[in-house]
Amino acid sequence: MDMRTRLLTPTLVALLALAGCAQGGTTPANQAPPAPNGPTPAGKTFTATSATDKGTPHALVTGSTVTLGFPEADRLTANAGCNTIGGTVSFSGGTLQPGELSLTEMACDAPLHDQDKWLAGFLEAKPTWRLDGDKLTLTSAETELVLTVPKNADLAGPKWTVDSLLTGESAASTPATATASLTFTADTVAIETGCNSGSAPYTVEGTTLKFEPPILTKMACTPETTELETAIVAALTQSTTFTIEAQSLTLTAGEKGLRLHATK
Repeated sequence: MDMRTRLLTPTLVALLALAGCAQGGTTPANQAPPAPNGPTPAGKTFTATSATDKGTPHALVTGSTVTLGFPEADRLTANAGCNTIGGTVSFSGGTLQPGELSLTEMACDAPLHDQDKWLAGFLEAKPTWRLDGDKLTLTSAETELVLTVPKNADLAGPKWTVDSLLTGESAASTPATATASLTFTADTVAIETGCNSGSAPYTVEGTTLKFEPPILTKMACTPETTELETAIVAALTQSTTFTIEAQSLTLTAGEKGLRLHATK
């Protein structure tokens, strides 16, 4: 999906801080930085497992996933459920030091927008980092974020719960009153729209899914669940692109799409 980006300039970072997301970048006295020549997070993608602010648990937006990726020794990508941050990074001195960063400009609903700001401010605070195998701990003066390297989920098998509805360059959370999901077998997807349920045959060709028209029950739905159901059906086409990163699945069909996460 082609999305515009903007630089995280000092002015933008200041605006992000208005939401209370910026943390000081001092190193906690009881935390020693890793050895300068030791392993770094480069080459790995991490998913957040817990976060705290001032020692209090920081709840992530329900259904969202916070990821940090380091595809090269000096590159960073980050996503908190809506927009993607990207740019250069250094790990020197035991501190994660972003360089010039850019931010995609998808429109997000308020909870995801605030979470974007929280993550951007945390990264700009230049937190210290500690790598223990596949566990990465980032710590600023106020916030600690713990992440691990998850395995990529298979398309078939997990129950994929819908997190966000994508429309062009915007993303919106699903209604709090409804849970929607897709569960793939070898050739059929079971569909729960938050109101109706059903299934559709599908085939895979590379990174494209070809869905037959879904057959769903015909229960009357609330306006919110009707909108959710419409978005799900619109994403299940004869030419739906899919990508899986860790436990996250993205389906894209033209301007419409879904972001989902794997659950048991």
